[in-house]
Amino acid sequence: MTDITTTGKGVDLVSEVRRLLAGRLEKVAPLMSTGESLAQLMPGKMLRTRLAARLAAAVVGAPSALTVARVCAATEMVHTASLCHDDVIDCGLIRRGLPTLWRLTSPSGAVLVGDMLLCEAVDIILQTEGGRYLNAFVARVREVCAAEVEQEVKLRGKRLDLATCLRLARGKTGPLFAFTACICGGEDEVLSAALEEAGYRIGTAYQLADDLVDVLGREEVAGKTLGTDTKRAKFTLADASEEGQRAVREQIAELCGSALDCLRVWPRARRALGQFLADDLRPVFSRYGHRLDECLGGVI
Repeated sequence: MTDITTTGKGVDLVSEVRRLLAGRLEKVAPLMSTGESLAQLMPGKMLRTRLAARLAAAVVGAPSALTVARVCAATEMVHTASLCHDDVIDCGLIRRGLPTLWRLTSPSGAVLVGDMLLCEAVDIILQTEGGRYLNAFVARVREVCAAEVEQEVKLRGKRLDLATCLRLARGKTGPLFAFTACICGGEDEVLSAALEEAGYRIGTAYQLADDLVDVLGREEVAGKTLGTDTKRAKFTLADASEEGQRAVREQIAELCGSALDCLRVWPRARRALGQFLADDLRPVFSRYGHRLDECLGGVI
């Protein structure tokens, strides 16, 4: 994956988001004991940002590239905050190929740093276009938290049906993809709604792939501690059987194909989403293995 230029003005969205995040992390750094800990707080694959970059470049009337970058920076910060918390909950030892933050600080330290990131994310949104995106942003973050709470508190240890697995995957990972996609529709409410739903479906597909990697992947490839779902009795659609793997791949293909169908009325946006699937998501799936990249073969 390469960084993406989003406008004719040459604003490189991925690099701009990294720059914004680095500036925000300078506020967190004085509160931490070691500078090395900040490496855990920088973004990883940035798929939510890359999706917005593709769409914003294709949609006439999308917000300015700098507005999109600020929205994406807030979204990436929320995602990183959730990982800080997840690694404490799951006792994860590595994240993005590095020791997890709680190992370098403490479990309570990682939770509190995650809370700081959430505060910084809200501040970014408040300072973007007069806070016009605040309500939608909070709603999507609440959705992520609600799905995580339900899975952890209510459903852990229970065997779940297909519909519940898909609903949890959508709630955990779909909202942030949906948020960055939606804002690219600008003032066009119909297009924005279609982009939002496409984002939900892509995020759900990515969560299903991540669940499969947790069961069958290699930590040196994934860059994080695996097997935590099984150890903590968190049931997902993925399991080690060929039937379980096939079910995951079928659902990923269905979700990505239907995401493209959401945009059939807007061919430029549909092509941009197809480019994201081919050039951004597929390389990630290919690296993960287990034939995940084949899920996109009949879609793109």
